[in-house]
Amino acid sequence: MQTGKSIPRKPYMKLLIFLRDLLILIVIGNFLTLFTYPLELWSLRAVLNNCLFSIAIGYPAWKGMYFLVTLLEKRLPWLKFPIKRLVVQVISMTLFAGVVIFLGLSVWFLLSDELTFNNSMQDVLPSLGVAYIFMILALIVGSSILFFKKWKEATVQQEELKRAHLALQYQSLRDQVRPHFLFNSLSSLVTLINTDSEKATLFVHKLSDVYRYLLEQREIELVDVTEEIRFLEDYLYLQKIRFGESLQVSVRLERIKERMIIPLSLQMLVENAIKHNEASASHPLTIEIGSTEGMGVRISNTLQPKKLTENSSGLGIENLRKRLAFYTDEPLTVQDGPATYTVTIPTLPKQNR
Repeated sequence: MQTGKSIPRKPYMKLLIFLRDLLILIVIGNFLTLFTYPLELWSLRAVLNNCLFSIAIGYPAWKGMYFLVTLLEKRLPWLKFPIKRLVVQVISMTLFAGVVIFLGLSVWFLLSDELTFNNSMQDVLPSLGVAYIFMILALIVGSSILFFKKWKEATVQQEELKRAHLALQYQSLRDQVRPHFLFNSLSSLVTLINTDSEKATLFVHKLSDVYRYLLEQREIELVDVTEEIRFLEDYLYLQKIRFGESLQVSVRLERIKERMIIPLSLQMLVENAIKHNEASASHPLTIEIGSTEGMGVRISNTLQPKKLTENSSGLGIENLRKRLAFYTDEPLTVQDGPATYTVTIPTLPKQNR
């Protein structure tokens, strides 16, 4: 069974990769020297000095630039801040390369008796100029490759998001139109018609609003928490007519009403709680919906599983987790038992819409 964990590299593989990197730097360094150092002046000593110089300057620059690119990709992704990322990356890489070259030359002066500042300006500076141009070109090419790679990944992720969105919409719609839900709703409506015609009329309006919201949100990726609460209240009204005092639900989301959330996410979690737990006069089902300190939503219900219930596939939670991953790094968390089942989902600021 695959666990998805990466297999650690063996020590000799790390050594081979290190040697490969050094060989690449040596080849590049000697190649660049062809443009500034006449071939007839080459000697074994000159080649060895050039190899050491290429490693001393190139390896720190290589690894340092890789670290900077990784850091910038987290702070300033190409797809969100293309112009700002380009400016910051060019400036930071140029300054970093200058620092590395300065430190490399300083160490070289200290270790070499023959190399002085004057002859370094004549022999080393032209090579550094070519190397600097090469690093800038490598930066442009590497950044372009990274940009298109991230663009491709974002495109694939967008398609996965659409599939997860449609799957969640389908599941929510399926849960609402399944026969026993309609049967229970119609049974409740018949009872209301015979006992309270005004409440029966309100019940029909609420049922209509539920289905209208389901249809309207099929193509929406994020909604205001206020809209989701309004829909949830309509849905809970229908369930309260059926269960009465056997279902106790409290909603306290005033702190995050100005934020955004995945549509139908709250309803799906409440539906799961009702579907898999007993709700009776002797064992009322309590569901609490509140905000967290991190501006998320916590849905918690008493854990009292039905004796005869359908096995949960977990697809709803998994689809919701995938959709959230597209918008935020904050995870969806699940705490199962022993007395309560709690799901916490993050919300998003309105500018992320």
